[in-house]
Amino acid sequence: MMRLWSLLAMPFRGLLIRNKIIAVYIPLIIVPLFALGYFTSHLFTGSLIDKTKQNVRDESALILIRIDSMIHNSESSANIMMEDFNHIYENYSAAATPFEENQLRIQIQSQFGVDLLNFPDIDSAAFIDTHGRLYTSYFPSREKDKEVFTSGLLDKIDDLPGYGTNNWFPMQLRDYLVTDPDVPVLSIGKQIIDLKYGRSIGILIVNIKESAISNVYADMGESANERYMIIDTQGTVISSSDKSELLKPMQDERLRKLVLSRDSFSETLRTQTGKNLVTTTDYGKMGWKLINIVPQKAITADIRKNSRMTVLIGAVCLVFALLGAGILSRMIVQPLQKLAKAMRRVREAELNVSARIDTADEIGLLASVFNSMIARMKELLQRVEEEQRRKKEYELALIHAQIKPHFLYNTLDLIYLLNDLGRSREARDTTKSLADFYRVALSKGSEMITVGEEIRNARDYLSIQHARYPDVFDFDIDLPPDMLGTMIPKLSIQPLVENAIYHGLKLKGSPGHLRIGGFRDGQSAVIVVSDNGVGMPESRLGEIWNRSTGDDKPVSFGIFSVHERIRLYFGEEYGVSIESREHLGTEVRIRIPMERNRRDWIV
Repeated sequence: MMRLWSLLAMPFRGLLIRNKIIAVYIPLIIVPLFALGYFTSHLFTGSLIDKTKQNVRDESALILIRIDSMIHNSESSANIMMEDFNHIYENYSAAATPFEENQLRIQIQSQFGVDLLNFPDIDSAAFIDTHGRLYTSYFPSREKDKEVFTSGLLDKIDDLPGYGTNNWFPMQLRDYLVTDPDVPVLSIGKQIIDLKYGRSIGILIVNIKESAISNVYADMGESANERYMIIDTQGTVISSSDKSELLKPMQDERLRKLVLSRDSFSETLRTQTGKNLVTTTDYGKMGWKLINIVPQKAITADIRKNSRMTVLIGAVCLVFALLGAGILSRMIVQPLQKLAKAMRRVREAELNVSARIDTADEIGLLASVFNSMIARMKELLQRVEEEQRRKKEYELALIHAQIKPHFLYNTLDLIYLLNDLGRSREARDTTKSLADFYRVALSKGSEMITVGEEIRNARDYLSIQHARYPDVFDFDIDLPPDMLGTMIPKLSIQPLVENAIYHGLKLKGSPGHLRIGGFRDGQSAVIVVSDNGVGMPESRLGEIWNRSTGDDKPVSFGIFSVHERIRLYFGEEYGVSIESREHLGTEVRIRIPMERNRRDWIV
């Protein structure tokens, strides 16, 4: 998880905080907004299409009910006309006078008027009796109507099976027996049978205008965004709101084949005019298919408006997000820039700086902590400088104390005397001890050495002093081996040994003993320098720690210097302690941390 987070955060690492805020802040607003818009649009599109499908199915069912009612009424009107003509012709004879024929025409014309009044879906009707006389529902009849005798239409009706049955002809455009030759008509052809004698009286033709059928679409609320059409079993458009398509094969060949090959369906299809919702409903009585085509764009127009509104709102939010991010970044980044500028000055070793930020937020807290840290750093640096100065002072004073001319002269005199007495081996050992002693004392290397090295330095000093004062003291050194690797400031034990010899053992008046030992106390190492010399009173101990007597003369600078140096290096809990009893002796203890790893302590 952490690795994935690191990979996602990698592109932002090189950006400024201001740009990081904008890069994170803007997507948090824009992405959810557009995601909501997209999924809402997708969800509502599907829901709206499903709802439109159901509405179109219901609307198509109502249209077919209206058309079926129109077809049924037309058949009913033809049947009623057949009965009416039977009554008219039962008193009519073939040898009628012209007056009687005129009366017959008037009677038939009147009957047409009554029947068409009862059936308003019928546009017109025509009757041709067996004597070749033509009667029409409209008056006057036209010369063109006589073309019916040569058109073959009457022969087709004569050839139709079943006397007295209603026979439908396909939708056609003709200029005879119609009120408007520019409008296609759907016609019923019917032989009128004498119900009493079973002989033919004539042929009845009833016409329904295509416009009567297409008006049903308009009455159902057909709009410019959707259109209806009806095709027959051959795929020919027999009714449509677009009159240019009438009596022509359906223009979209692929859609025509699909509609003819399937039963009723409602699907979103890609057609020649784009993506449309196509709904087909079968009308089995006539073998027709009612087709409704609605562009998907029209269905989703409101959703697109919402999408555009979402985009507009998103753009406005983006502007406000940029303004908000700018204000937020200014509120956050400017204080951070001040803090970073102060930090860069500190990196360039300039400590006289401060971040002047007075906000009460986390950045203000950081600035406060930074200012406190800088003040603490300055204080610590001053303390370190003071401690280093004091270390140098103590070390230099200690070295000067060790390079006492009379000690060097006395030791050289001792070497000369030993050589003069023929004790060359002792002279050689003393010379070697003197050289080793000053090699450690004058070393320019590490100020910290191991306890083992410090013990060797003290042993060299004791060897020289024992050679000078063989009757004054003897000594032994015994430290646990695990303490020899512990680090200690150089020249820490030798000053204590010197103090024990000159202020304790030489004043005793009889041979004394000096011992260097040690032990481990928890995490501390304790080195003990003890003697059985004259000791010292309590007042003398106080003078040692005060570094002066009442007349301001230095007292035992070596012990105090060792004590201060150890505290400067290791802390206040370490250093030198003294226990002394007058006429019995003195014990000086050095407490240092038990540090086993040798390190270079260069100052």
